[in-house]
Amino acid sequence: MSEVRFDRLEAQISELRELMQQNMSVTQQNMTAMKQNMNATRDDLGSLRQRVESIEGTVVITIREGFNSFRNYLDDLNYDLSETERKVADNDLKHRRLNRRVVRLERKEEED
Repeated sequence: MSEVRFDRLEAQISELRELMQQNMSVTQQNMTAMKQNMNATRDDLGSLRQRVESIEGTVVITIREGFNSFRNYLDDLNYDLSETERKVADNDLKHRRLNRRVVRLERKEEED
């Protein structure tokens, strides 16, 4: 092999080595950037998880309060209904007593 050819091959190998080193450097930079992005993504996911848990807690509390409010409303309705039933029963009793008095008075008048 001639000296000129050997020098050319050596120069090409040197260029190839430099190119590979540059590529390795770029690859390392890309890997570092990917690691940073992964860490940022992991942090974002943690924050998102906390937000979702907070929202879930808020929704559960809101639903529970809504059911408690509805239960209190039903309790009030039941109380009002029982009061109305008691009044109706009292009125029925008074009505029956009044009817009995009227019947007695009518009998008295018929006997007289």
